Amino acid sequence: MKAYQRIIIFLLAAVFLSSIPARRNFSAGRYNNVCKDLRDDVLMYFVFIDTRTTFPWTEFDILTTIDSIHVAKRWLENQAKMANISLNIKTDYYIGNEFATINKNLPRITVEESASDPNYEKGQISLSRWADYVSKLVGESLYIKEKDGIPPQKRPATKERLIAHLRDEYNVESVALLFFVNNYFRDDISLAINTTTTKDVEFAIVSYKYPSEISHSFLQLFGAVDMYKTFERTNARKIKLSKKYFPDDIMQDPYSRSLSEMKIGPFTKYMIGWTDHLDEKYTPLLNDGPF
Repeated sequence: MKAYQRIIIFLLAAVFLSSIPARRNFSAGRYNNVCKDLRDDVLMYFVFIDTRTTFPWTEFDILTTIDSIHVAKRWLENQAKMANISLNIKTDYYIGNEFATINKNLPRITVEESASDPNYEKGQISLSRWADYVSKLVGESLYIKEKDGIPPQKRPATKERLIAHLRDEYNVESVALLFFVNNYFRDDISLAINTTTTKDVEFAIVSYKYPSEISHSFLQLFGAVDMYKTFERTNARKIKLSKKYFPDDIMQDPYSRSLSEMKIGPFTKYMIGWTDHLDEKYTPLLNDGPF
């Protein structure tokens, strides 16, 4: 074969391979990062954030969202009980005097635009920096207890240090950090970030106050993965397959859907570590590649 023919074949092969979507490996999210094991005592810590492009948090909005969080907590604990898993979810949140919130604008107008500008990889980095700044503002308000014989601790200045403080304060290993923005009357998304890496701690941005969506976002931090079309799940065949196998799973599209209609199915139980067995027919869902 002539040299120029080999070059042409090589270039065509490179173009073909580059057109194949990346094979995202969701298994990397199991027992990973801060939220490793969803059992026994865990903390769900949430922060209310106002931005220039979201609706302002009113006292009513905050109180009804807290009610939804408690509904989600009870549902999650009940699902664990049915799976013979010991689970006690502690909840707490940052709130200032007279229901004051944290003020920090998103990198772009919406969560979705922030996550995708200029691409998903860089969007996640941008949102991670945003979350660090929010965590610093939360950290500045915390009361740091003095301990005998131990030098005074600095106030948390990043989400990693905030989580470390919360782990110590509440005596838990796993801290699910959720940032709430008030998108109740607009079209946006919720998003969990850093769930398959250890380069930075995971956290979630929650746009709505539906108990189903809060449960969905919370489980993502412990390794659960989306079953509908999102930044993480894009392969149409596998989306159709997950809908066939698990139409009522909590990791299907949770928006506006009643939590009483949903459940934690076998695949999600595997992803969050409630079982180490996965039926072979579900294994294609462990990645978002074409195979």
